Amino acid sequence: MRRWQDLCSLVALGHEVHVVVCDPSNERTPELDRIASSVTLLRSDQIRPGTPRWLASRVFNPSSLALAYPNLGGLREAVARTVAGINPDLIWAEELFAVLLSPEGAPLVHSHLDFHHKLQSVRSRSFASKRLRRPRALSAKRLEKLEIDVCARSSHTMCASKSEAEHLQNLGISASYLPVTGPTTAQPDYGTLSTGRFFLFGNPNTAMRAARHDLRSRVWPEVERRGLELEMHQLGKTPREGGDPSWDWLQERFTVHGFVEDLGDVLLPGDASIMPYPFDTGGRAKFAVSAGYGVVNIAYETTFECSEEFTDGVDCLAARDPAHFAELMNEFASDAALRLRLARGSRSVYERHFTMEALYPEYERILGIACNPRTKAIGCTY
Repeated sequence: MRRWQDLCSLVALGHEVHVVVCDPSNERTPELDRIASSVTLLRSDQIRPGTPRWLASRVFNPSSLALAYPNLGGLREAVARTVAGINPDLIWAEELFAVLLSPEGAPLVHSHLDFHHKLQSVRSRSFASKRLRRPRALSAKRLEKLEIDVCARSSHTMCASKSEAEHLQNLGISASYLPVTGPTTAQPDYGTLSTGRFFLFGNPNTAMRAARHDLRSRVWPEVERRGLELEMHQLGKTPREGGDPSWDWLQERFTVHGFVEDLGDVLLPGDASIMPYPFDTGGRAKFAVSAGYGVVNIAYETTFECSEEFTDGVDCLAARDPAHFAELMNEFASDAALRLRLARGSRSVYERHFTMEALYPEYERILGIACNPRTKAIGCTY
């Protein structure tokens, strides 16, 4: 969603955007061809069995290996040739791997979603596994250094998290915050106000697995202690079989919708999107998406640190701890006037901060910072 948002925003502002896709898992689409000035698909070289590269690919965790040795499949040379043929004024690199593959020369904006070293910490703290796993090619300390160095080398880093942008700024790195939004959503019909349903909304990833674990182990005992009868729903792609130890527990208590193409077919204004994720890592795209439908975000105070736009009690509910989380869910489910007020507040925040159109000036400001070294220094203060 972030990649599509960036592409569409830059094109809407009148810029010529050439897309280079590195080692794609999906083929190009007619819509991508229509919007981009050109699309180039690059695939990694075949690695011959028995070679050192082949052995490394069998020994180490694939994602960490790609960050430690991004040119393992020869993509860096292929990217350099493609970029030389385009001769761009600026490179817009989506996430860390793309920055590591980008040639030097043109100014570079690093579109940043997550710090991988922080996600590793969440995985180890939230769900230990006894299964044997391939070792990582980078230690946590080396990975953190790599990620900070990449941000420092970039002309500007655009973060999906407000708190992480501030962290980089405090290190003297040119960075700013721009949330993930997605396509603009039509005004919801408040006449169809929800009866107080709760959605655990999101696709399988580290944050959602940690949220399900927290819900099961810390929040749900508080729900049961209070004897609450809550209408619980799951929304988003389901994890692979055996991929989440909390999934069987969830299926017994939730209505499972799985992936839904049009969220408006399921979500109602006054529904709640719960995110019991007690960490501050990356941005929460679901905050903006939910707000567009007049859905109210309920999360921990820590979870909201990535997003400065929301105000507890005005357009969201922020819990101090698991007991408070259950208390807020009870208040929300039992008070229709509260649901309507927060739903309207949530949509109002969306219209002010989370439509693609509202963020166009920020994209132009970021381009100005990246392309003007004098402006870049000023950008560190944002």
